[in-house]
Order: sequence, then structure tokens, then C-alpha cells
Amino acid sequence: MSLKDQIESMNMDDIVEMCIHQEQQAIDLYTLARDQAKDEASRQKFQELIDMENEHKVSLKNFEIERYIELPPADLKVTDYLVEPVLKDNMTTQEILILAAKREGKTAVMYQDLADHFSEEKHLNTFFQMMADEELRHKHDLETEYENEYLQEG
Repeated sequence: MSLKDQIESMNMDDIVEMCIHQEQQAIDLYTLARDQAKDEASRQKFQELIDMENEHKVSLKNFEIERYIELPPADLKVTDYLVEPVLKDNMTTQEILILAAKREGKTAVMYQDLADHFSEEKHLNTFFQMMADEELRHKHDLETEYENEYLQEG
């Protein structure tokens, strides 16, 4: 069953809980990776990701639409065709950036599906569209960092 099909059978409380669960899964993944990271730069990057996902959980609980008014950035698609690394001890910063960008992209798709589902309900459509845009903004930031660090010509 696709996410769109699942959404059809859910009430709003279930949908919000599903979204909070998605954010919590990201927090759990990034916390595990942070705790396993061997270098300080990797630990800091994972902590930044944890902090962002915690902000999303708060926004979902409070429907804080006003926090996401900015236009979304272009999707760079830098990591779209890269193999998703497996979470493991001693991940490199490069692997962390790929893993995190892919995760943010998948979550953006989930929120976009929810926005599409609520196309007739302006308040909900706007909220979920803004959450999708926020996830794309995080993906964009991670991919920009990846480009700057690992795709420099030279």
C-alpha cells in the first residue's frame, strides 16, 4: 500500500502522529550516528541534524505554519544518484552528508504527499507544503555542503 493510500484511511491525529514518528526516526538515527562518530566534526554535524528534526516535531505538534514562509530552494539532486551508505561505526563526514540528504529528501516526499492529499483544505495543505519545503531546504543545505567539500574541481 502506498503512502497516498494509507493517508486516505487516516484521520488528522493519525497523520500528525505519523509525521512526528518520521521525525523521531530521523532523530534516533542521527543520535545513534552521533554517538558512534569518532571525530568531533561528525558529532557536530549529527547534532545539528538532531536539533533541526526536534524543531520539526515541535512545529508539527503546534502547527507552526508561520515558521516556514520562505520559498523552497532548488533541489540540487547532488546525492540522488549516490548509493545510500549504511549506518555504521566511524562513518565519514561524506557518508553522513549523503545519508542525511537522502533522508531529508524522503521526508520531503512524505510531506508533499500529505500536502497533495489536503489540496482542498487550505490550512493543512499550506502546513504540509511548508514542511516539505523545509525538508527540501535541509537537503539543499546538506547537498551544498557536500558539493563544497567533495565535488570541488581542481
